[in-house]
Amino acid sequence: MKKLIVITFILIIGNIAFAQKSTQYWSNENVQTISGIITDNSRPCAFLKTSDGTSYKVHLGPRWYWNNNDYTLNLEEATIKGNVKMENGEYNIYPFTILQSGKTMIIADDNGVPKWRTNNSGKGNRNGNGNGNGNGNGNCIPKCNRK
Repeated sequence: MKKLIVITFILIIGNIAFAQKSTQYWSNENVQTISGIITDNSRPCAFLKTSDGTSYKVHLGPRWYWNNNDYTLNLEEATIKGNVKMENGEYNIYPFTILQSGKTMIIADDNGVPKWRTNNSGKGNRNGNGNGNGNGNGNCIPKCNRK
C-alpha cells in the first residue's frame, strides 16, 4: 500500500511538472502559419522545411494524445499554425493546428494551451502507460535531433 501511495504521488508531481513545463513553450505570443514539407517525424518532434529552405523543429506533444485522437503526421506537405520561437539558434514551432492531407490536427487552443491539458484525452497519461514519447514528459525538450 505504501508503494502505491508513493507511485501515485510521483505520477501527480510528474504531471504537474509537465503541465508547468509545457506552458512555458506553448503560448500565443508569436503565432504564425507556415507551410512546408515534413522531412523527419522522429518522435517527439518533427521537422518542417519551407520552400525558402528554412527548417523548423515541430514540437508534437505527448504520443498518447496523438494516439487517442488518431492523428498521424506523414512525410509530406503540411501547414502549421502555432507559436514560433528561436531557441539555441533554431526555429521551433509549438503548433496549435496542423493541416495535412485535408485533415486538421488540433494540438492547442488559440491561447496556446495544449489540448491534452484541457480535455479528457489527459486520461491517457494516468493509466500506467506514461506519456509515451521517449523522454517521459510528453514534450520535445531537449531530445529532438535530426538523424
